[in-house]
Amino acid sequence: MNRLLASCAALLLLMAGCPRPTPKPTEHSRASLIVEQSSATPGSKVNLGIQFVTDDGWHIYWQNPGDSGEPPRIKWQLPSGVTATALEWPTPMRMTTSAGADYGYQGTTILLSSVQIPATAQPGTIIVGGELRWLVCHDVCLPLSTFLKAPIQIASSTNINEAALRSLKSASERLPKPLPASYQAEAASSKDGFRLTMLTGVPITHAEFYPSEEGQIDNGAAQELAAHADRVSLTLKKSEYLRQVPQHLQGVIILNGTDAYLIDLPIHAMPAQRRSRQR
Repeated sequence: MNRLLASCAALLLLMAGCPRPTPKPTEHSRASLIVEQSSATPGSKVNLGIQFVTDDGWHIYWQNPGDSGEPPRIKWQLPSGVTATALEWPTPMRMTTSAGADYGYQGTTILLSSVQIPATAQPGTIIVGGELRWLVCHDVCLPLSTFLKAPIQIASSTNINEAALRSLKSASERLPKPLPASYQAEAASSKDGFRLTMLTGVPITHAEFYPSEEGQIDNGAAQELAAHADRVSLTLKKSEYLRQVPQHLQGVIILNGTDAYLIDLPIHAMPAQRRSRQR
């Protein structure tokens, strides 16, 4: 027993004197490429998504990051003739930070895209991928990058990855929907703000607008919701950095905390009579 204790003590001393590898700090966000079809036919479309898994308390950014940050960007590297569509962004959330108000995502987020296989593609395996760069933030921000890639077999039939199909379907349900034409939405500009009005036909108790472009509204300012007969209006304070009124008001509006719609409306000047009446 004494010899055993002595051996253990010697081993502990030896371990204490040996250099140990330094643990790699966590990156707080991981990215992967999800591909719906493991095999596809020439001339077909392959659905895919870039999945981010972010630690609790950390976030990544929407296409308009708000007052700080950068959105994820991918530089596709695809086989000759293969093309990728623009990324589709799920409905964002607003996050208050020391820098102001940011727009982004927490937890698991999937940005959707697809690649078009040319009709002339020959049987065999192709690799789709690209260089991804993104920023993950909490009390500090960390720039991250990785190269994502996945194989696709070009064959005479299509084979679906069921797990990938479910993930992409769930992600598509988080995309904002087109605004119903029956809402008769309009956008107007005054000296200090924008006013978005809609005929929704249902009671609206909460509304929040996320502009697609940076520097248009004061991201941290309160967005004032008011009802006028059968219409609702949302007043947005202009950004102090806005130098020229845009021709269109574009972005996402979330109604009653659940229903997200895409907005793309021409901006009209607000008549002086209406401006004085609505002050």
